[in-house]
Amino acid sequence: MTIKVFLADDHKILRESLIILLQQEQGIQVVGEAADGHRALEEIIRLQPDIAILDISLPQLNGLEVAARLKKDYAHIKIIILTMHKNEDFVARACQLEVNGYVLKENALEELLKSIRVVQEGGTYLSSDITSTVVAGFVANFNLRKGKSELISSREREIVQLLAEGNSNKDIASLLNLSLKTVETHRSNIMHKLGLKNITDLVLYAVRNHIIEP
Repeated sequence: MTIKVFLADDHKILRESLIILLQQEQGIQVVGEAADGHRALEEIIRLQPDIAILDISLPQLNGLEVAARLKKDYAHIKIIILTMHKNEDFVARACQLEVNGYVLKENALEELLKSIRVVQEGGTYLSSDITSTVVAGFVANFNLRKGKSELISSREREIVQLLAEGNSNKDIASLLNLSLKTVETHRSNIMHKLGLKNITDLVLYAVRNHIIEP
């Protein structure tokens, strides 16, 4: 049986190198790739791969948000997070979403193929630098620290990311196929819910909550 894989990473050289690595492995077919979160989500839904490999730091819609949407509506698609981040917040968020694998980029060449096999067989794969005991602690701490970030919806988190990346209301309306007024309403609601006064506050919020990287 051929395992159909989709790869999303905004670093072109790494993405192309990993595709070459995967395509050389018997029984694995790379059916698609993407450099940003919106494109990744659209293509994964269209192509229906067995496994989606997602970088966390995707522009426009980060990998954890893509994972959250797939887990909600397309739970049959298994997800492996491929990232440089060992940060406990990222690991905890990924575990909360019940992703199927978490592989560090520094170990990608050694571990990615193994993780695909394990995940396809119904297992969960964690990079060798992350133990299940540590992850359990991460999740407990994460649940204790949940705060304002839980007040906003997935759509609002998406708009926060786009605003923090420097997009205008008009840009966001075009990207998300929304009316300008709808985006303005979302923006106003976000600022009110989170108690933010200006776009600088919003960018700081996005960084602190790992929606974007500084």
